[in-house]
Parts: sequence; C-alpha cells; structure tokens
Amino acid sequence: MDTINKETNENGTDEGLNKINSLEEFYAGSGILVTGATGFVGIGLLEKLMRVCPRVAAIFILIRSKNNETVEQRFKKLIDDPIFDDIKAKHPLALSRVYPMKGDVSLPDLGLSREDRNLLSEKVNIVFHAAATVIFNEPLRVAINVNTKGTARVMELWSELKHPISFIQVSTAFSNANLHEIGERVYTTSLKPSEVIDMCDKFDKTSINEIEKKVLKTYPNTYTFSKNLAEQIVASKCKDLPVAIVRPSVIGASLEEPCPGWIQGTSAFTDTFLLIGKGCATAIRGRRDVRFDVVPVDFVVDMIICTAWHVTLHRDHEVKVYNCTSNAYPFKFGPLIDAMVKCNIDTPLNDTLWYPGCLVVANKYIYNVLSVIPRVFPAFVIDIFLKLRRGKPIMMKLLKNGNKLLASITHFTTNEWTFQRDNCSDLARKVKMLHDSDMVKLDLRDMNWEKYIAIYLMGIRKFILKQEFQPTARQRLSRLYWIHQITKISGIISLLWIILYFVY
Repeated sequence: MDTINKETNENGTDEGLNKINSLEEFYAGSGILVTGATGFVGIGLLEKLMRVCPRVAAIFILIRSKNNETVEQRFKKLIDDPIFDDIKAKHPLALSRVYPMKGDVSLPDLGLSREDRNLLSEKVNIVFHAAATVIFNEPLRVAINVNTKGTARVMELWSELKHPISFIQVSTAFSNANLHEIGERVYTTSLKPSEVIDMCDKFDKTSINEIEKKVLKTYPNTYTFSKNLAEQIVASKCKDLPVAIVRPSVIGASLEEPCPGWIQGTSAFTDTFLLIGKGCATAIRGRRDVRFDVVPVDFVVDMIICTAWHVTLHRDHEVKVYNCTSNAYPFKFGPLIDAMVKCNIDTPLNDTLWYPGCLVVANKYIYNVLSVIPRVFPAFVIDIFLKLRRGKPIMMKLLKNGNKLLASITHFTTNEWTFQRDNCSDLARKVKMLHDSDMVKLDLRDMNWEKYIAIYLMGIRKFILKQEFQPTARQRLSRLYWIHQITKISGIISLLWIILYFVY
C-alpha cells in the first residue's frame, strides 16, 4: 500500500483502504512511529510488527538516554533480546527498517531535533503512543508531565504529519476507576486537563501535594488519573479523525507470542506473583469472588495492531475507545491466588524463603493480623541469623516493601468493574473477514486460566529471575513445609498459653 500522497474521499476514508483484504497489506509501505518501544507493550508491538508485517517501510522508535546509556546502547540492548532471534533468522531485513531516535515524551517537543521532527512528519503515517510511567505512586507532577502532557506532545507531532493514517493511544481500562460500569467512551473530570497541567507547572510542591490528596479521594492513584486526563486531550483534539484509544486492563505475561510466558520487567501483578512464590505474602486483602481482569500482553498487542486498521476504515465523529479486557470471561480473584499458590508448590522457585500459602481476606483488620503477625517474627529471626553470619539482613525490608506493594493494589482486589466491549467485538468480527485473521488472537473465550498461571510462572522464572528449575528446590520446599508447620503449631500453643494465662 503506497502511503505517500494519499487521496481521501469526502467521507474521510481512503478509498484504497476499503479494498485491503489483510492486515499485512494495510501496513505494507507505511511509516510507523512507536513511543514506549523499550517498555513491555512497546517491545511486544515492535516484535510483532517486524515479524508479521515485513513490508513496513520504516518503524521509528523514540528512545531516551537512561542510566548513563546512550540511545544507541539502549537500542542494541533492545534488539539483542532473544525474542528477536527468530526475526533475525527469518526476516533479517526487518531490523534494518527500525530507526531509533533520541526523544523523550517528558520533554518539550519530545526532545526531538528539528531534523528528526521533519523526517517524522514526512515519513510517518501511523503512530502508536505507548510511552507512559506506570508507577502507581508516582508524584502527581511527574505523572501529569509524562502521561498527560506527553500525550499532548505526541498529538502535536501527529498533527504535523504530511500523510497521516491513524493514531493509537494506549491507555488503561482503569482510567475511570471511580466508576464501576465503564463504556467505550471518554469520561470527563471536574478538573480539566489544562487546569491540572497549569497547576503542576506553576504551583509549588506543597500546593501540588494538596491537590494530589484531593485527587486520590476519587482515583486509586496518580497513574489512572493522569491517563484519564490524557484521554480527554486526545478526545478534544481528534474528533472526526482516525484516532483511537486502547484500554488494556492488567497486562500479564504472553500466552503464546513471541513465546509462552514472555514478560519484560516487573509490575504490581508480577511482583505479587513473586511475593507469593517466595512465601513472602501469607495474606492479600481482597474479595475472593471479585472479577480480576488480566489480559496477556500478546492479546493487547494484537488488539492495538488491529485497531489501527479498524479505526481507519470505521471511524466515528468521536474518538473510538476499545476496552481491551477479559471482562466477558473473567477469572475470580480467589481462584487466581489459589492457582498461584498451587503452581509455586508444584514447581517451586529456587530461592523460596517460606512455604507458599496465601489467604484472600476482605476485612482489613483480619488482614492486618494474618499478614503482619505471622511474618514479622520469622523475618526478624532470619535477619538476626543473617547478621550473625555477617550477611545483609533483608527480610524486614522485603516485608516492608511487600506490604507497600500489596497496599497499592488493594483498590483493584476489593472492587470490580464491568467494561463495555462493543467496539472490540465489532473489530473482532470484521478482522475475521481478512485473509490473515489467523495471525491475531482477539478472543479469550477459550482461555484456560489455570494453565495461563502456570505459563506465567514459567515466564517469571525464565525472563525475570533468569533461572532454571533445580531439583534441590523441591528439597528446600519440603524443609520449609515442616518449618512452616512447626512454626504454626508453636504459634497456636503460644496463643493458647497467653489466653490461659489471662483467664486463670
């Protein structure tokens, strides 16, 4: 598909696009810009585009200098990842079409040089904006600058493109976590995006902290709030244009592509899995019957790729929103945690610290008793033992960090949401009519969640911990089991002794 000098008809839809019979054909000859290409979703998106759309003209990716690494060094580290090995072997020319550019969504004009900006405006047709800070407790000023103003900066660049086709913003299904029924539309807030941006630019730290406290009375964290504002900016600037917002829920390890269990970096959900696997979480505050919405990263990537095609051919007068969730076929939170525990017992991690076992407790007072008391004493004893051996005490620190992490996800484990998915369903129906519809997975109805949790654990072991399963892990787990039982019995005896002491 020649994307240069496109002519659109009076309805705003390119007549040539209507004749396209495959996703590969849609992307052929196009120039693509990906922000956040070094992040989890960005890497998955880059890998799939290179693998299944070999006729893409160019893929430009924004990379910022980080940790004393240059853009070139970070790009080399990115493409040296083993998940690109298959592409290097089968599509060696694909890598030559990827162009790293020094850029940063947190900087004015995206930190691009004038030369690079001009090049992008000439060569780019499709923009995937996936860059964001996903830290839940990020200071409001930082979250607004990266997630909200960053989106505005990318939108400004898109408005300069000479031959635009579509713009896709990756948001979050929880951008409206203050609601419980969420439609595929953009919701407004009492504070306008421009007002919040001005406050963060002009107010002092104390004043911004006060604003943040007020925001957190409605939203669970600054991340979801800043993403909501970003959506409003997109909606206000792009009516009647082929622009879409994709809202994934909790993004987990891959189900199948680029390989089962693939995961990059950590997240609140992955870290929770690790805490349970290492025996550092004996209880989690939540409701067992609540729907916990998790989607594999390859499902999200496929939805993003298809959305660029769908919104181009089927645009509305308003920005199209796609709730990329598993809501129609959910996994309950209680069984999910049970599956995590079972997997970590069946195939234990090599460095398990305590016998895995985790209760899901709704009452915060009971949770405090079950989560803190059983862990504080063993952690304290282990740290003393480590000190005696001239080692570094880590258990109390792990306990503190674990409690902080679990507190950050409480809102999502004690509440549930119903997501409308009409646009996603329409997209899936229309994609089925394409010749290469089998290259994407847009339906989770046949998802085996227990199997997925096992795949997830395998991915954590391989890509996060970078360890092979050792038979000694079972021996270690067996010892921890008996230590756990002895500790539990000792705790019960001590409690009974205390009760008898005070009664008699």
